[in-house]
Amino acid sequence: MKNIALCVLSLLMLAGCGKMPFSLPFANDGGKTTPAVEAGRQPERKATYGVSPEAQAYLAEAMEYWTASGECTNPERAAELLDKAVAADPLDPAPYLMRSLALSDLGYFNEAFDDATRAIRLSPTAEAYATRGLICLKQHQPEGARRDFAYAEKINPKEPLIYVYRSAGAFLEGRTSDACSDLKHACELGHCRPWNTAVENGLCR
Repeated sequence: MKNIALCVLSLLMLAGCGKMPFSLPFANDGGKTTPAVEAGRQPERKATYGVSPEAQAYLAEAMEYWTASGECTNPERAAELLDKAVAADPLDPAPYLMRSLALSDLGYFNEAFDDATRAIRLSPTAEAYATRGLICLKQHQPEGARRDFAYAEKINPKEPLIYVYRSAGAFLEGRTSDACSDLKHACELGHCRPWNTAVENGLCR
């Protein structure tokens, strides 16, 4: 049970700034590029967004606080930089999503939810709904999380972030089989680190 609890906590922290066995959103896993799966990867930006060089500079600087190992050295500073990115380009969803992750890591869950919602309104992607689903889990709102994961899956069922985050909810509810199935599916879609970690810790097989 202790290992399962640790795995759940790791999954729920996946989007935060603490040190984790899995990597953070916006990273590269085998060369696959999606906006919110692992640490170190630049978020995918639509041509209609991110037109402000100032906002892009703040966003890039904030991302430097996330290390390749999945650790954020200064979440408060990262959030401050993302505040500036949002002010410079309020129509770009990427800073809102990143700020929602940083804020949730700092414990500001209501503000994090609001940021994820703003990102959804600007660009209702699978990544945005999956991120808000994770925030709902951190707020102990499993129904809201399930709803957002379902929306995300309808938009893009090939986005592995959905299944990584959804597995956290399954672990919390004691549905280990469902959680492992989601992690395995995420691996099949190109994001294998969470699945490999769960197998190494004896949580899945």
